[in-house]
Amino acid sequence: MTSYVQKSIRIESLVVFRISFGSILFLLTFRTLIYGWVDKFYIQPDFFFKFYGFYWIEPLPAEGMYILFLGMLIASIFIVLGLWYKWAVGFFFISFVYTELLDLTHYLNHYYLVSILLFLSLFLPANRAYALDVWKSPQKKYTHAPKWTVDILRLQLVIVYFYSGIAKLHSDWLVEAQPMRIWLGQRTDLPLLGTWFGKIWLAYFLSWAGMIYDLSIGFFLCWKPSRIWAYFTVILFHVLTALLFNIGVFPYLMILSTLIFFSGQVHQKIITTFAVVFNFTLSKLKQGPKKRQVSKTRMRLLACILVPFFILQCLIPLRHHLYKGHVLWTEEGFRFAWNVMVVEKRGTVQFRVVDAVSNQESLVNNLDYLTEKQEFMMGTQADFILQFAHFLSQEYRENHGYMDAMVFVDAQVSLNGRISQRFIDPTVDLAKEKPSLLAQQWILPFD
Repeated sequence: MTSYVQKSIRIESLVVFRISFGSILFLLTFRTLIYGWVDKFYIQPDFFFKFYGFYWIEPLPAEGMYILFLGMLIASIFIVLGLWYKWAVGFFFISFVYTELLDLTHYLNHYYLVSILLFLSLFLPANRAYALDVWKSPQKKYTHAPKWTVDILRLQLVIVYFYSGIAKLHSDWLVEAQPMRIWLGQRTDLPLLGTWFGKIWLAYFLSWAGMIYDLSIGFFLCWKPSRIWAYFTVILFHVLTALLFNIGVFPYLMILSTLIFFSGQVHQKIITTFAVVFNFTLSKLKQGPKKRQVSKTRMRLLACILVPFFILQCLIPLRHHLYKGHVLWTEEGFRFAWNVMVVEKRGTVQFRVVDAVSNQESLVNNLDYLTEKQEFMMGTQADFILQFAHFLSQEYRENHGYMDAMVFVDAQVSLNGRISQRFIDPTVDLAKEKPSLLAQQWILPFD
């Protein structure tokens, strides 16, 4: 272990990661501002779905939300430039996680990955070369960084890919080629390729190829003889998914992040080529003739943080085995498990509020309280339905004169092209059910 800790790698690997990851962060934040999502997602809604245990988190006033996102935009620029790097990463990490916790509606796997990479970036000396921090303080320059700082990024990306492959090891994906058949069927109107997308054999081929790719690509990227070809498939795979599916910045995040598997010499060539193309002068930003050393005390502290972190990263995606139900149906243990593009669900939910005292009864128009996206996401997720049921119980007691507001639901869900089935027990008063990490008995079993 001591010999591994002492190993170093050229710091350009971290520099390229800092610049590319910071650019993705800038794109994420700029997109949120320019598309009006700050107002649409965090200011307009009257109700927000929350993560378990974080019900107390509330959005800032409208001005505060805009200031927060402007601050994140500036922080992303500072990350790219390597200016006040650790402070910028820390601010963006806290702010990004805060905005994600505000409304579970917007949870995506790649937002979870962004949060993890931000956390890991707190431990990286990525501002010790080709950064404004070393331009201000030349004594901080380094030629090399500890090898483990690069390896933790590689390990995280291998985990993402490998568990994405494990998530595809089920009958819907491999035997039924679902939901790939649904998605391709929706793209048959594309010129040239559209006629191919209606072929069932292509759905099977892409399903199996996607599973094999996810299970193996991380290891091929780690192995030097196959690395260049593996990276070519990374580009091809993610460009195709970006063209075919609306999955945001995830393909570009993976294409840029997986550059970390290449050697420091390759990253040095990337920086030099970038400087030549854009006629940048890097003389004042170049690294000095030093290696970064980390004290044994600090290494022990870092080990106490990072070792449990990666153990959890390996265990959390498997927690759905603790539940009896079909994970794609109940979604208990579904999040934070790299279930990337493995399910296509549609659902409808009708709430009925009954006063236990007067027997007065009302059917709820969900859009009176929710945005269209919130209602759509709620239709297939049990914890959303439970949260909204609790909200309705309180709403009808406080504003509609109900003495004891019971909430019942008629929820129908279609999983991967099947006929809709009843999702929630309609006889259970959800207002009396408490949120829990344990299996919810009011979720009906998948037939």
